[in-house]
Amino acid sequence: MTDTTSDLDNSVIKMQSKSSNEEIFPLLEVANLKKYYPVERGFFHRLFSKKDEFIHAIDDISFSVKRGEIFCLVGESGCGKTTTAKVIVGLENPTAGQFMWKGENISYNDLKPKKEDVKSQIIFQNPYSSLSPRMKLGDAVLHSLTIHDKITDSNTKKRLRNSIFAEMGLFFSSFVSFFLLILALLTEGNAEPTLQGSINGLTYILSHIPQIFGLMLFDPLQFLINTISTTLTLPINLIITFIQEILKGVIPIDYVGTSVLTALVLFSIALLIYFYHSWFQKRKITDPQVLELFNEIGLSPPIQYYYKYPHEVSGGERQRVSVARAIILNPELLIADEPTSMLDVSRRAGILDSLESLQRAYNLAILFITHDLATARHFGDRIGIMYVGKLVERGEVEEIFKRPLHPYTMALIEAIPTPIPGEKNYELPKGEVADAINPPSGCRFHPRCPYADPSICSKEEPELVELHPNHWIACHYPLSYQ
Repeated sequence: MTDTTSDLDNSVIKMQSKSSNEEIFPLLEVANLKKYYPVERGFFHRLFSKKDEFIHAIDDISFSVKRGEIFCLVGESGCGKTTTAKVIVGLENPTAGQFMWKGENISYNDLKPKKEDVKSQIIFQNPYSSLSPRMKLGDAVLHSLTIHDKITDSNTKKRLRNSIFAEMGLFFSSFVSFFLLILALLTEGNAEPTLQGSINGLTYILSHIPQIFGLMLFDPLQFLINTISTTLTLPINLIITFIQEILKGVIPIDYVGTSVLTALVLFSIALLIYFYHSWFQKRKITDPQVLELFNEIGLSPPIQYYYKYPHEVSGGERQRVSVARAIILNPELLIADEPTSMLDVSRRAGILDSLESLQRAYNLAILFITHDLATARHFGDRIGIMYVGKLVERGEVEEIFKRPLHPYTMALIEAIPTPIPGEKNYELPKGEVADAINPPSGCRFHPRCPYADPSICSKEEPELVELHPNHWIACHYPLSYQ
């Protein structure tokens, strides 16, 4: 009795500590993350140069995402935003870095979505390439549930299983039919099939059609088993007899026609059943989870969108399907990689409103990647500014816009169009973005910074420090001191 009580107390303590960890610690913490890509070089370059070159896509960045928070990652194209997203979701391996999930240290492999544990999902930038043109919109979303074995509707499970086994039956029957046709062709030049042999083969096949057709129609799995054990008895006997007759020096004329008929009938039945399950029956699959989610994200009436292909809907509707495909697995962290950059302005507002409503409904943490500071200010809670693989400023959205400390952040804010000409007088940085293969020494922004001191900024790399409460900056000469 004492042991049982102590075990119960321990379990309660573990549950309490776990819940307290979730309340105290951020959902995800990333520390000192790096991702370098090796530069592919030619043969002679590798032969005469021993120096390895790397693209510094991400170079020692740290940030956190809290539960129920929208953290925006902002920067110019090529600064490492998308690479950061791919590393977090498991599409790229990090060069270095540490990860913490709800206050507990985890390895990089633990971040990857698993069948039983989906921590994060990603919405890709281009809905025209992220959705398969061969899959209906409903099937594209249902495919996520199928992979992770999260389908709850029994009818959907049964129809999907039968469709898969019908495809396997078609493949196996095609292989057997092809082999039998080759067998017939090998003897075609030596003899002609006799009528009696063809009649015998046809009679055998017709006697088994009810069994074959019934199994493939109602139980494709059992058909596969019976095909291997029973249906192939005739072809196996044909092959054995064929070899025996060849060894005796006799051409088995009667078996040629039987082989051809067996191949054609077996393949025809398998093809018919395949189309029955994959085209007719599969059209009846309307998973209630998918329909409900389509309705939530604004694809209404959902039953009409379920059977449409991607080319039949607009870009905004495609991106809504991408959102549904990520949300349906109930991830705790949603990564949105510039989900509105491929859409016009009217569609952007709808996608952002849908993401915001889903974030509130599911208490999601969102890592929102964009190069548009105006969108980040409207949508985000906190913001991080990236430049050539480095985080140069991080803090609350309103604090960043009210008091930007880094010259690069100020330049991005000044680049936002305003209706009043000549209202802004900040000097925008000149020159090109630094090379990620050979980044500048010291501060990476110093070649373009109007306030840079060459004696310091070009030699010493600034650290990311908390200059004001919850406001971090990596700069030797913050703007508040200019």
